[in-house]
Amino acid sequence: MERYLRQSLIDWFPQKKVQNCRIAIVGCGAIGNEVAKNLALMGIGSIDLFDFDSIEIHNLTKSVLFREEDVGCMKVEIIAFRLTELNPNISVKPHQGDFWDTLSLLQMNNYSCIIGCVDNFEARIRLNLMCKVAGCNFIDTGIDSKFVQVSIFPYKKNSSASCYECSLPNSVYARMQERYSCGWLRNLAFIEKKIPTTVITSSLAGSLAASQALQLIIEDKLKDSSRLFANSFTGETVISKIEKNNQCPCCADLKKTIVITSKNALIDNVVLNFSDKNQLIETSEPILISMRCVNCNPEHDAKIIFDRAEKFDSSHTVCPRCSFESVVFDIRDRFSVSELKEYFSGRRLQVKFIRVDSIDLTTIIEME
Repeated sequence: MERYLRQSLIDWFPQKKVQNCRIAIVGCGAIGNEVAKNLALMGIGSIDLFDFDSIEIHNLTKSVLFREEDVGCMKVEIIAFRLTELNPNISVKPHQGDFWDTLSLLQMNNYSCIIGCVDNFEARIRLNLMCKVAGCNFIDTGIDSKFVQVSIFPYKKNSSASCYECSLPNSVYARMQERYSCGWLRNLAFIEKKIPTTVITSSLAGSLAASQALQLIIEDKLKDSSRLFANSFTGETVISKIEKNNQCPCCADLKKTIVITSKNALIDNVVLNFSDKNQLIETSEPILISMRCVNCNPEHDAKIIFDRAEKFDSSHTVCPRCSFESVVFDIRDRFSVSELKEYFSGRRLQVKFIRVDSIDLTTIIEME
């Protein structure tokens, strides 16, 4: 095509492969803008966008696809519109909402890679887990006012590749836990630290991420996970291999074979085919089983909740009846089949997925 004339002159550039690719971008802020713009101009055939946020005025200093009249609009909708302006020959699909709820594990194999442009560790950890179990290539990005970090995890061709969590220090988990109280209730007192960034670092991260995505499309050889660390002031770039961590919270316990299926989230349906009543089922996020005020109801039955703990916050520790901070919670992420059958029959598992491990197999069941 005449549109790609100059790219067609590059002997190593696989234009047909590029046009047949489908890539997901998770996070449509500053880096997401740059990645999306680069992929669209290269001619990536299909681009899926995932974000839950709306455009604010401060986004305009770093986001090439946003305009002042877009303030208040949803990021995914505006980027999708602008990308089709840049290149009407590509398909762009916006998915509004948290990727944890809108991105299906069973559909992730359709992507050549997923590029994470999120701005917090918790989102990166969740996206990494999804890519790892689904065997989908994952590219993670991060920036501050001076430095750029782009990490590549080639899970599609190398299922044993080290993962994002393999190199995370304990301090990251400690900081994440500050977001919660009483075991995974949102802590209202927590203030998210804002990291200052510039369009220079976001554009550099977007270029490097798009370049690595192109490399994953071109190369068929087995690759290890690696990280690019660039100084936007000096131009210095360091590339390092990410070593496998045998104590990794994400991948150390995953079995060699991973199978993904889906089921209706009704508990009676989920546990129907489990013959072993002692089989342990792990939920993808903690569930608030019940709550009880020890002041008002010291000996009475607790109120059954059975919903994601993250939907509740630290204000729920205060009893609405006696006004004391005396509410206790039962929060868990592991259940036996018999427990689910006996105590929670008729309810739905309000989680992304459940995990069941056997000797040599990890089964992931996504909730419909």
